[in-house]
Amino acid sequence: MIGNWVFTPVSDLNEKGEKQSMKKGFWVRVVIMMALVLTAAFGNVAQAAGYPSLKSGTYTVGNEIPAGLTEFHIPEGTAIVDVTRNVNGEDRDVVYETIDSDYSGRFTANLKNGDSVWIYVHNEESTVEVHPVSKPDLTKVSAGYYEVGTDIPEGTYRLKTDQPADARDSAYITIFDSTYIEKERYSLFFDDAPLEYSFIKGDKVYLSALEGTMSFQKVIQPQSLTMSTSGLSLMVNQVLPIKATVNPSSATNREVSWKSSDSKVATVDAKGNVKGIKAGKATITATAKGNPSVKKSINVTVRVIPSGLKLSKDKLNITKKQTVKVTATVTPTNAANKTLVWKSSNAKVATVDTKGSIKGIANGSATITATAKDNSKLSKKVAVTVSTKTIKVNKTKLSVTAGKTAQLTATVLPTDSTDKKVTWKSSNTRIATVDSKGKITGKKKGSATITASVKDAKPVKIKVTVNAPILAKSVKMNKSRVTLNKGKSITLSATVSPSNTTNKTLKWKSSNSKVAKVDSKGKVTAVGAGSAKITASSTNGKTTTAAITVPYVKSLSTGKWKAGTDIKAGRYRITTKSGFGNLFINTGGNRDINEILSSKDEDFGVTVVTTDIKSGDKIEIAGLESVQFTQVSHAKVKSFSSGYWIVGKDIAPGRYKFTTPDEFGNFFVFRKDYAIVNELLANSTKDGGVTSVTATLKTGDEIGIAGLEKVNFSKK
Repeated sequence: MIGNWVFTPVSDLNEKGEKQSMKKGFWVRVVIMMALVLTAAFGNVAQAAGYPSLKSGTYTVGNEIPAGLTEFHIPEGTAIVDVTRNVNGEDRDVVYETIDSDYSGRFTANLKNGDSVWIYVHNEESTVEVHPVSKPDLTKVSAGYYEVGTDIPEGTYRLKTDQPADARDSAYITIFDSTYIEKERYSLFFDDAPLEYSFIKGDKVYLSALEGTMSFQKVIQPQSLTMSTSGLSLMVNQVLPIKATVNPSSATNREVSWKSSDSKVATVDAKGNVKGIKAGKATITATAKGNPSVKKSINVTVRVIPSGLKLSKDKLNITKKQTVKVTATVTPTNAANKTLVWKSSNAKVATVDTKGSIKGIANGSATITATAKDNSKLSKKVAVTVSTKTIKVNKTKLSVTAGKTAQLTATVLPTDSTDKKVTWKSSNTRIATVDSKGKITGKKKGSATITASVKDAKPVKIKVTVNAPILAKSVKMNKSRVTLNKGKSITLSATVSPSNTTNKTLKWKSSNSKVAKVDSKGKVTAVGAGSAKITASSTNGKTTTAAITVPYVKSLSTGKWKAGTDIKAGRYRITTKSGFGNLFINTGGNRDINEILSSKDEDFGVTVVTTDIKSGDKIEIAGLESVQFTQVSHAKVKSFSSGYWIVGKDIAPGRYKFTTPDEFGNFFVFRKDYAIVNELLANSTKDGGVTSVTATLKTGDEIGIAGLEKVNFSKK
């Protein structure tokens, strides 16, 4: 027993052998108690061929059993062998094994003086023979308990069950350290690959359940590698082999593994075949599988030839004595040799040097060819034309109105010539001026000559006629009146007449920038409640205006409010941004409001109420977070929403027919203090209302609408 673990592996069912527990390890610790009783009757020592033959009992090594490497053998039957050793003052089971004559019937153990050996023989007629053995043959090690440094030399071994009793044989291997603490545990089957393990002096090796023998092959590690070449140079897609030799030749494992430092440059397969992938450098390393610390590397260079060529020019138009460098781009960028050979087809017209600098010699044409030195099939051409420098202006004469501008454009030929800067000059700057880019500005009626000059070219002259300016006769705004909520913007535009007015520049101004401000482009932004006038003025004083109204807006939450105190009196368009709730306005007269007010997202109630609110009116809001009161003025409308409307201000007097697309609601017409119309107006008669109301309206009549989102009207 090592610690608290009893090693009885022969009683295990293993996956490959499927041995029956009745053949090995059948007896468990219950039998041990029975054996203690039987020991008195059968515990004696007999001699067989000079070695002890033992029956059931407890024996001491150094007395009945000699110390050293000892083999326990039962010729017939089954027995349990339990070796107890004092380790640091504590008795421990170092061997607990069942031996069976139906199998090998043997177990070898390294015994020490003082060890206690308990033997239990299942058949009282049988005995266990005990005799010393020499050091084990490492090519045929049988089941047993061995010490490294005494029975098995220290070192690295490859373990293999190479002589099984049958194809089902297996072994359980447990390794303990010098203090008898378990280090490793393995199971090795007959067809498993060898187990490699490094044993150190003092290790204990416990081989159990082994019917045949196991070989301990000493591993000789590689010491060095020899490469078949010290370096390698190859082209893309080329494959060359490298051979690595493991030294010494007696090394147990002479296999090597291969690795490339950069598989994007070069790869290597398991046989040492190196393939170039792309240009660059990489390191190929061979590593001894038997000793990964043994490595050898060589440098590999992968080269590519040019496959692409691009020139910065495919044609060139220059003057005599002018030199232009043509830039060449060779691809791929990692091509080993990017050198180009340059050649001119006519050196009397144009020459070229080794760096691609082309020089004009005389007027005419020549072809310059660039060819890759490393790939003669790769070339590009430049068509060269040498000619005299000239200036070409887009116009020879032009007319411009005073105060206006016109643009002249000059082209310098040949296109690739140098010193192409054009100098512009006016013969009379009081009539017309010209800037450095050829922009002409008419000053006053008359004529002038503009000259365009370029170094080494003949100047060009352009006649300019300046006409008198056309003044603005009127300015008209696109809108005369705009209502704009605070923070909102609108861009106004103004048209200057006549259309050929020379200067259509407008100056924008606000009469009250605290209400509305305007920028230089006519963009008007509402700043605060009130009225302002936006004016656009031409350069000669023609004006146009637009009236801007920024309505007063007040937001009230749920609660009770008083007009004149919490909100100023006026006409309001009342809305809410979210939810729905009740809106009450008590005027003490005909204009009382009692509505369910909702946002546009709610399919309930009405979304807008329009009415006049006078000082002293009581306002109550229920169920709404925020209600917006936006001040509006009376204006002729095409349809009505809930609220109160004034005939003569919101609708002209006359006879009208009123209808609604909504389900139903109340429709009133008040004349002074009397309701001349009081109807339930609906879009069908199923709810008990009427589908239309026809009434003759007079100036001052009030139209009251409740519960209706929209009321349409048409004149009769």
